[in-house]
Amino acid sequence: MNERREKKADTAASVDPNALVQAVLRESYLQTTEDLRFYAEKVRYFNNLKKAVREYLSALREFRAKVLSTARERGADLCRGDKKDLAILAKAFAENAHAYKLGEAELELCIPARVPAAAVSSSALLDNEIARWEEKLNTIGDDAQLANVDLQNILQKQQQVLQMMSNISKLLHDTSMAVIRKIGG
Repeated sequence: MNERREKKADTAASVDPNALVQAVLRESYLQTTEDLRFYAEKVRYFNNLKKAVREYLSALREFRAKVLSTARERGADLCRGDKKDLAILAKAFAENAHAYKLGEAELELCIPARVPAAAVSSSALLDNEIARWEEKLNTIGDDAQLANVDLQNILQKQQQVLQMMSNISKLLHDTSMAVIRKIGG
């Protein structure tokens, strides 16, 4: 039993400090790289959400332009807003509403499968819907910006680790060379 302890002590005493330092730094670098992947994926996720909201907002704005154009072509005075004008506008809403293709991001954001959503049946409601999705886009943009800052911080940390690895490697080399020179001299 004492022989095993002596062998462990000999093994522990014979560990190469250069190899130990390099192993610790390598692990640190690998962990930072893993963190970097995580934050890059987070940025990609928010960018996909922003893209989905932008595309839906674009579809809503195009719909609004078509409806207003159609209503004007049919003689509606949108500022007056009497029953005849509102009927023309309602008909233009019904004619121009269309299905909207949904992907994963759209489903996650609860984007309607129709432009505009079925509950949106007037110009005022459409303007409110556009404003609501613009606010959603701003919120996602803020989250994306924070994710970008996190990603930049991790990149900076990784660069610092690389610089530290380089400095320690140079220091170990210089120390080894100094020892060799002393032995030889």
